Amino acid sequence: MITTLELSNVTVFNNARLDFSPGLNVLIGENGTGKSHVLKLGYILLQALAVFKKAGALNEPSLLRTVATHERLTSIFGCSSALLSRNYHAEKTFTLAVTLSDGCRYFFEHGKTNSVYQPGSATTLSTLFIPPKEILSVYKGFRSTLKTRELAFDGTYLDLAEALDLPPFRDETLEAVRPLYEPLEQILHARIEQENGEFFFTPQEGDADARIHAQLAAEGHRKLGMLSYLIKNGSLREGTSLFWDEPEANLNPRLLVKLARVLVELSRHMQIIIATHSLFLLRELEILQETQNLRHARYFGLHFAADGGVEIQQGNSSSDIGDIAALEASLDQSDRYMNLSYGDA
Repeated sequence: MITTLELSNVTVFNNARLDFSPGLNVLIGENGTGKSHVLKLGYILLQALAVFKKAGALNEPSLLRTVATHERLTSIFGCSSALLSRNYHAEKTFTLAVTLSDGCRYFFEHGKTNSVYQPGSATTLSTLFIPPKEILSVYKGFRSTLKTRELAFDGTYLDLAEALDLPPFRDETLEAVRPLYEPLEQILHARIEQENGEFFFTPQEGDADARIHAQLAAEGHRKLGMLSYLIKNGSLREGTSLFWDEPEANLNPRLLVKLARVLVELSRHMQIIIATHSLFLLRELEILQETQNLRHARYFGLHFAADGGVEIQQGNSSSDIGDIAALEASLDQSDRYMNLSYGDA
């Protein structure tokens, strides 16, 4: 799990350090403040370490790690890694550093051939990124198309497609993760299944033949179904670091209440790092943090700075992260509505 992420001269950040909780982490800010960038950069570094460790290549020459990290940056952002420098024309270098809970640390400097790796004690590393758009409805053929064609999807979609390609656990192993996926199936009143590269929602009760193709399900349901399937096939498991960009997209408030409960419960088993615009979701998570005595939670407010960059305020509650644009806009709308309704009274 990530404990700290340090960014220098990359995208919208001059210098930033984020200190993460091992449980729930929530980033909120206006469009353009780099929320998705933080998620992607953290995911890239953690994923790179996981790949290196699986291949037994952590002790290989640092040049190999550096080249591999360049490739992941290009894939995930969909552009040359050199373009990620904040001051591209003046200074093409930027640095990234990640520290994990086991003491592992990885420092990467763009434009240099060496990277610094300090080993930790973890035997496995697990991470997953869920982008804003669901892919269950287009899954069939999607993975192979992404591999062979130039499409307007960044590398997180291919990574997600490959994670969904794994079949579910069987027997005792599937039963062991039931507490994690069962709340999602209760929300959906269905279980998610894959057959010949297509996903279906099968009702928990009634006619099993009345299953619904993913293309016919509501997008919000597809997102929750996707989460359930990733738990059932082990892509999301104990100790995973899950990066989820805009989980609230296309979910109505009733579903957001249920999603918040799911996220809080999952955060007891894995690290959850989300980026959101939703004040409703933020408030719901804070309510659950208090009522369910959630000890591990962290909030980050991303704000435009005077120098044209972005600064980050962070703490254990939303009161620590500065003014929230979504809250200000909501209050302004309420005032305008009240004036419209009662201004002439």
